[in-house]
Amino acid sequence: MMIFLLKIAVTPALVAAVSLAARRWGPGIGGILMGLPWFTGPTLYLLILDRGTEFGVAATIGVLMGVAYVAAFILAYGCAARYAGWRWCLTAAVAAFFAGAWATGDPALLARFGSGPLAQLAAAAAAAAASLVVALALLPRPRMAALPQALPWWDIPARMAATAALVAGLMAGADALGPRLAGVLSTFPVIVTVVGSFTHHRWGRDAVWRTLRGVTASLFGFILFFLVVGATLPGFGLTGSYALASALAVAVTAGLAALDRRRRVA
Repeated sequence: MMIFLLKIAVTPALVAAVSLAARRWGPGIGGILMGLPWFTGPTLYLLILDRGTEFGVAATIGVLMGVAYVAAFILAYGCAARYAGWRWCLTAAVAAFFAGAWATGDPALLARFGSGPLAQLAAAAAAAAASLVVALALLPRPRMAALPQALPWWDIPARMAATAALVAGLMAGADALGPRLAGVLSTFPVIVTVVGSFTHHRWGRDAVWRTLRGVTASLFGFILFFLVVGATLPGFGLTGSYALASALAVAVTAGLAALDRRRRVA
């Protein structure tokens, strides 16, 4: 119940914050901020407190595999945006997400890389990073500079309402499904879905491409966060592993933001 309330309360607020950041600093920065583990990190923290270190290490492996599904979502949306509006792009992205999850969700797949959790953690991180490299290579590049338009007063409230509805639907679906599909649903990119589709609808495909490329790049910091948590949790404890992982993830995000700013100024 606590996690459900956290998702309903916090996720719409995060969408509002990212949307305002995109208005202020451009869709590239908005995308970069989306890659931080704003919700997955605190949620996993609560679960580890309740279920212990062994569960936490296993969960980080699942989260890292989920990055590959998100990369499939992003790539499908970005490629479809060449030819279609946001509705068809979102349909293609959701289909790619679940197709990727179904194709790679067998636990025996990671077992081939080793029986120990650290070997599987490294394999999941490598697969996640490789999926991001492919997505960045194939995502279309923006052709024009970002020129955000003035948005109506109801835009941010509409994004928050859409986020709350999507979170509630996913949580209800997870309760009705088995553990495997429930795990897949837990990795669904809610913030990317809402912010990406609204950005596409309001600002056009160049803006959504810039957003998606920012998200994809920042997900390397996301991978680093959960790789560090999974690897150091048994030795450092929950607080120590999270402190180290957070510092590294924030450093990566700050570097990406500085690079984006430099490119826009140049």
